[in-house]
Amino acid sequence: MSSTGKFKGWRLTLGLIVVPMVLAIVYYSFFAVDRFVSSAQVVVRQDGNNSGAQLPGLSMLLTGTNPASREETLYLREYIMSMDMMQLLEDRLHWVEQYNKQRNDPFFWLDADTPREDLLKYYQRMVSAHYDETTGLLRVEVQAFSPELAEQMVKTILDASEHFVNEVSHSIAREQMRFAQGELEGAKKNYTKRKEELLRFQNVNKVLDGKSSAQGRASIIDTLEGEHSKERAVLTQMLYKLRPDSPQVKQQQQRVNAIREQLNAEKRLLVSAPDGDQLNVVASRFQQLILDAGIAEETYKTAVAALDNARIEASKKIRTLVTVVSPNTPQIALYPERLYNLATIFLALLLLYGITRFLIASIEDHRD
Repeated sequence: MSSTGKFKGWRLTLGLIVVPMVLAIVYYSFFAVDRFVSSAQVVVRQDGNNSGAQLPGLSMLLTGTNPASREETLYLREYIMSMDMMQLLEDRLHWVEQYNKQRNDPFFWLDADTPREDLLKYYQRMVSAHYDETTGLLRVEVQAFSPELAEQMVKTILDASEHFVNEVSHSIAREQMRFAQGELEGAKKNYTKRKEELLRFQNVNKVLDGKSSAQGRASIIDTLEGEHSKERAVLTQMLYKLRPDSPQVKQQQQRVNAIREQLNAEKRLLVSAPDGDQLNVVASRFQQLILDAGIAEETYKTAVAALDNARIEASKKIRTLVTVVSPNTPQIALYPERLYNLATIFLALLLLYGITRFLIASIEDHRD
């Protein structure tokens, strides 16, 4: 190999391996700042079984009394990584100000006047939420430049997450209960109104049961009609034997007339025009009021049952955030992994160097 080729080889080695490695060593030795990690593992459980609700978090997971709610856990993950959670942490902990104090590592600089969109990207670099499809657990990790801040942020995230889960599930339950209670109130008012109309009708018409009164009046009419027929038969027989102006015939005639007048009077009380106040109209109106009151009563009973069912269904929709692994106070900095990163960079540079030498050799062979 010529001296020119050796020079090019050393220059390539210097440019692709030596200089990048020196820069990486300098960065990880003097600029890379330690980042402490605090983590917790949580899961959203369904409180459909009251007996299981009293079990502690890990026992509840092991016994399987309350199933994990995958959808709500994924919703919670999105909430943790959202701008709402970022702003909540800023309001409670002023995390931007604390992260802003770090000016040593240029890759983790944060300005106080950073736009919210860029601030969210930085926040999502420092906070992560990973969902495990196998266990159903949500692992929340926070990287911070001090152990205390990392732990505080995780605890605040868990507190806000618990409030979020409770508020979402309880709002759904409250909406169902509010609808069922509204239906019950409407049915109760209608039932009370129908009962008052029935009582008012009974007081005005002086009847306890219009149908029974009409039936009683009809029974009286049947009896009078029987007596009237019987007395007319007696009168006919008497006319065969006695003179029409005899005292016995006149007395019997008066008896027949009296029964007929009473019968006509009873019929007038029983039967009338549709807008009258006789017993047939009273009985018809009374029966309609009884029917309306019965329907209102059944509707009220159905609304009561619907409210009980809504209460049961609402209790099944209640979700609880169970903390399986509590937030920890880190004692050593997990990041940056200096030796691992330097070894990875060195291997990547060697691979890049090998590919580059191969390409150069191929080009020179084609030229020859």
